[in-house]
Amino acid sequence: MTTAKTIVVAVRDEQNGRIGLQRALHLLQSPQDRIHLVHVSRFESWLRVAELLTPQRVIMTADGERDSDHYAWLRHLSESSNPNGPSVEFAVLDGEPGAAIVDFAAHMQADLIVMATPREGQMRELFIGSTALRVLRTAVCPVLIARSKTDAPFHRAMLAVDLDTAGQHVVRVASMWLAGAEINLAHAYRVPQEGQMRTRGAISEQEILKLRDSMKVDHENKLEAYQKVLPTANIHLEHGWAASVILDFVFKLRPDVLVLSKHRGSNRDERIFGSVTQFLLYHCPTDILLVP
Repeated sequence: MTTAKTIVVAVRDEQNGRIGLQRALHLLQSPQDRIHLVHVSRFESWLRVAELLTPQRVIMTADGERDSDHYAWLRHLSESSNPNGPSVEFAVLDGEPGAAIVDFAAHMQADLIVMATPREGQMRELFIGSTALRVLRTAVCPVLIARSKTDAPFHRAMLAVDLDTAGQHVVRVASMWLAGAEINLAHAYRVPQEGQMRTRGAISEQEILKLRDSMKVDHENKLEAYQKVLPTANIHLEHGWAASVILDFVFKLRPDVLVLSKHRGSNRDERIFGSVTQFLLYHCPTDILLVP
């Protein structure tokens, strides 16, 4: 039996929110799933005072909730989804946006946070705002950054995986949210201290190539274990620096979404991105699903 899921969609305005809402709707799998649209206003406290001074501007919804003119667009957005579909509620929060969104998601025990690209225009397609970065760094659930404006479900996903618990978590999250998509597992490998061995002349180039071939076979065998969770997944393995290899696979395979861990093998604090993750966040043109 499928457990009902909760998705928090962080919205900046109606256009931005509509993109995030459509992403969330395509990811739902059960009528019991819930979506919460969340808008953070630094001026919410001031607006409460203003409404006390001008109470005639306050409108009450059918459920008895406060709905001022300032946020009518948010109510309209929540009502624009399929009336026979999942529950779509909305909330207006006060405070620092990144912290407020993460705290709300934790309180609701959200399974996923969705955020649309915070800026418009070709020059800002890869831009990640400070709020999104704060959410990406501190959220305890997966976070989806929606960059594409296409209103369609994900058809092809690429998972950047390591051979560790972080890679296993990426596979589990993908199996939860992307079961209907074509899955490609991408992995980069390198011979430890290969450069130093070559510089010192302690090993021949032919021997280095043999080490590469041996490591490739070993990693292929270990990656096959992920296919127990995702039986139809395709494996793509290449030697090189992880960030470059993964980005090359993105341009070659053209996935709709890239799934990766916040730390690709890093033992550092989970609130700090690993270098590979940081590189891909700023250079990958697809939607990104970041797994804590």
